[in-house]
Amino acid sequence: MKRLALKWLMMVMMCAWLAPAVAADLGKNEETAIQSAVQLQIEALANDDAERAFALTTENTRSRLGSSHNFLKMIKEQYDPVYRHRMALYASPQMVRGKVYQVVRLTDLESHVWVAVYLMHKDTEGAWKIDGCQLIQTKTVAI
Repeated sequence: MKRLALKWLMMVMMCAWLAPAVAADLGKNEETAIQSAVQLQIEALANDDAERAFALTTENTRSRLGSSHNFLKMIKEQYDPVYRHRMALYASPQMVRGKVYQVVRLTDLESHVWVAVYLMHKDTEGAWKIDGCQLIQTKTVAI
């Protein structure tokens, strides 16, 4: 499973490097809005604000998980580097085959580096929401 996730991440990143014009299609305002949605959720999680973090997910995700309590429980159990970390570095959002991804490099509290790949979706009101996150641990250790 990790190997498949790593290959998927490599594909997303290769597409980003090989087709820089794809990111330009989003426009600077869209890039800022996408990064802001992810950053707001990460900040909400850092403050244990489950309601605010949950509100930044898509309607489909909210329906699937049922409540902000369930969402925060899942984050704590499966996405600890997102929940608690020392540093987050944001790449430019990328569009790959019609889907928008935001890659964030996270350094956890033990200085291990993770890559979080967020799938983004624009809702009917034009706001960017998070539709899922793939978390991949790297072999890198931050100093």
